[in-house]
Amino acid sequence: MYDVLIVGGGPAGLYAAYCLAKAGRRVALFEEHPEIGSPMHCTGLVASECFSRFDLPTQANQASLRRARFHSPGGLVLAVASDKDETVVLDRSTFDRALAEQALASGADLFPGHRVEGLRRLRRSLVVRTSTHNGGGRLVSGRLGILATGASYGLHRGLGLPVPTRFVYGAQVEVAFEEAAEVDVCFGNEVAPQSFAWIVPFTRNGTAMAKIGVLASREAPRYLTRFLQSPPVASRVRPGRSRPYLRRPIPVWPLSATFTDRVLAIGDAAGLAKPTTGGGVYYSLLSAELAAATLGEALDSGDGSARCLSRYQRAWRTVIGSEIRTGTLFRSFASQLSDAQIDEAFHLVAGEPLARLIRDYASFNWHKQIIVALWRSSAMRGFLWQALMRRGGRMIGALRPSTPKSPVFECPEEGAVTD
Repeated sequence: MYDVLIVGGGPAGLYAAYCLAKAGRRVALFEEHPEIGSPMHCTGLVASECFSRFDLPTQANQASLRRARFHSPGGLVLAVASDKDETVVLDRSTFDRALAEQALASGADLFPGHRVEGLRRLRRSLVVRTSTHNGGGRLVSGRLGILATGASYGLHRGLGLPVPTRFVYGAQVEVAFEEAAEVDVCFGNEVAPQSFAWIVPFTRNGTAMAKIGVLASREAPRYLTRFLQSPPVASRVRPGRSRPYLRRPIPVWPLSATFTDRVLAIGDAAGLAKPTTGGGVYYSLLSAELAAATLGEALDSGDGSARCLSRYQRAWRTVIGSEIRTGTLFRSFASQLSDAQIDEAFHLVAGEPLARLIRDYASFNWHKQIIVALWRSSAMRGFLWQALMRRGGRMIGALRPSTPKSPVFECPEEGAVTD
């Protein structure tokens, strides 16, 4: 019998497998796709802090960037450079495979091509039932379990876990692109409703490339097509073979409970992503590490009850709970701004002293500090108050803390990503 069964072979599941195996636990990980790292699931933009905070492989690093340009709907461009917060562009497929090799080397058993069809909870153990593309499968027992299923929540229901109710939608494509040294981030309701679009440059085999994507409240693939066809973007795309669109929903509010008897949920499966940007790699690694520590203690004590495992939720809330609450409030407000109000905000941020606040407090992983600093500035408070008055009840309603109801759904099929 295994100590821990992990469902899902993305960064969250793989890093949890590594942490547990390194600590001497018997671990089995099941991934439905035949190859770890395929299809690719995100932009792979992380802060260099990830590599100092976590024990990660570095062979997937495609580029390091320190500059970004932010574009308003009306054409104002804010250029930001950082000498303290380097951003790393990962080849996510290579990164995931390197994490898998790290977990294997530490003693974990990985089962790619095994889709978990059911997870049954017994009094003292768990049993997973898997299937393979050729009609095979396994019944595997373990003492405790981790759900690292990304934005797919079919197993949650059977375990009595809640599912996320707030999502944004992402679409991305990789294309040959002019050589660039900065990230471009574009705002506007005609570009990316209630969110933003991005261009992240990198190099593959000596060829300049870019990951171009849109995060939106709806129809992300359609807005991505429009963004690619817009003259400022189309003029920078170079002839060459592009990959199919990657599409995925991204939860932007955590589950009310990320634990139950014998099982923890981590990463997107727990609804843990940055509500401001939708970025999930850092929160996935952090929750994996905290889950591994919690399950290790549970194995040592022989107590896999929900009461015992609840310390995992207390742990992640201690580290990122206030970040998520502040980021959610910011997203609720910013997503209601008109294009004219976004332009007005850009003009405010372009001037001193707000520009100084950006330089002093902006951080790739930690957004609460800059949000609070902006709120405390009299200029931004005046803008926010005027925006509230102009939009009236609609914006005030968006700031209420209640969770809106939305249908429960499964992750749509992602576009295939092949070389």
